[in-house]
Amino acid sequence: MNILDGLYILDENHKPIAPTSLEQWSKWRKDDNNVQVALSTFSWGRVSTIFLGKDYSNLLNLEPQLFETMVFGGEYNGKFWRYSNSEQAVNGHKEVCTWMLD
Repeated sequence: MNILDGLYILDENHKPIAPTSLEQWSKWRKDDNNVQVALSTFSWGRVSTIFLGKDYSNLLNLEPQLFETMVFGGEYNGKFWRYSNSEQAVNGHKEVCTWMLD
């Protein structure tokens, strides 16, 4: 098993790609602009969607789970959803925000 297995960065088109080194991955992850996909603030808290940089799938033959939307505050504090690509993540963020407003 390679230390880079399951690690990703995003290319200029927001597509997950494998890093060439652990140093590249670490440096890329330290920049919040690379990680934050969407952030919405409400009176009760916030909804944040980020690129995780690591595959969090846990079932065989499941697409990598690389993005996460999480609720901070309110009744659903700590609830999260994971996605495989940036399009799913952006759409998921919007759906969660709409759901929180209903």
